[in-house]
Amino acid sequence: MSDAAPSLDFRPDEPMRWTPEWHADVVSVPWGEEEPKGYKRAAGLFTADGAHLPDSHSWRYADEPVTVVPNGPAPQPVERLEGRWLYGGVFYAHFGHFLVETTARLWAAEQVPDLAGLFFFPKPRLTHEFKPLKPYRPFFEQLGLGHLKIRLPQNPVEIAEITCPPPGFGIDTMIAGRPEYRDFMRRRLCADVAPEGAEKLYITRSALTSRRGRVVGEERIEAFLAAEGYRIFHPQDHPIAEQIAQYRAARQIVALDGSALHLAAIVADPEAEVALINRGPSMNIEDYILQFQTFAGLTPTRIEAIRGCWSPDGKRFVKREAQAHFDFRAAGQALHRAGFITKPSVWSDPPEAELAEQIARLAERFGIGLVYRDLR
Repeated sequence: MSDAAPSLDFRPDEPMRWTPEWHADVVSVPWGEEEPKGYKRAAGLFTADGAHLPDSHSWRYADEPVTVVPNGPAPQPVERLEGRWLYGGVFYAHFGHFLVETTARLWAAEQVPDLAGLFFFPKPRLTHEFKPLKPYRPFFEQLGLGHLKIRLPQNPVEIAEITCPPPGFGIDTMIAGRPEYRDFMRRRLCADVAPEGAEKLYITRSALTSRRGRVVGEERIEAFLAAEGYRIFHPQDHPIAEQIAQYRAARQIVALDGSALHLAAIVADPEAEVALINRGPSMNIEDYILQFQTFAGLTPTRIEAIRGCWSPDGKRFVKREAQAHFDFRAAGQALHRAGFITKPSVWSDPPEAELAEQIARLAERFGIGLVYRDLR
């Protein structure tokens, strides 16, 4: 089975004006006989007569879905889900993709009475269906959806009734969100969570251990900002309600661009001041700036202080995995001009020997040599 790749007419400033359309006795096919390479997935919903439902495509970008129609004959379902279900797309375990893709259709839940649950396709093949869901149950509870069943079955199932709302969030142009999504997420996430925490906040990535891009020696940024009275905040170490409370309380937020900012942008006080430090050549920072503008109504200060980056020797250069060479002096001056710090003169680069040792440790962790690329 196949169909031409569709696109979305995604208009951040216009309401979606969606009316639920219910499909009966739908069969979900979570995997195709041949899975596509890269970030795409074979997955789809099919009507009782075997027709693919185009609205069951999942989206990351508006110009092309991340799902392709599964090929091969539709398998027999192994289970039937009774009641009315809301289709949610692909369920991601990665926090950033969970926020921008898995939550994209949840805004419609309050517009559909008598829901039995939320239905997703799994991202990875797993023996235990609910393993990716477990850490996110508090998030669904905070959204007021904790009473609903949540399923992401690895095998084909038949669904008594399901509706597929359009996504209200994503990446690139979709990062601005649609009005219904922005309203739903901010209102629900902030409900019953009072602002609490430091007024000056640095959202750090220093404890993240993946190969994803970083600023080499981010702990030095932490030390300089801690001396200015900033709380050094590791979001992954705190429950979702505590993260929301802290982001709401902060009057000044400094951060490298990263996944934690998706939540911060949703709930931040519109009167807060935000400085975003570009952490590499991928330019994801532009997405975060746009999201803060549309969700919180504020425009962050953009800090550019990258001299170059290291990347694996002999491998294709992947911008999002670059290990950035940071210009601490330039960053300090920029933060001072924008009113985030008072003592820019102490912002200095680490000794060359210390920087070389950090690069050596990264190379050992990755199991491959790192080569330098000048970005100035």
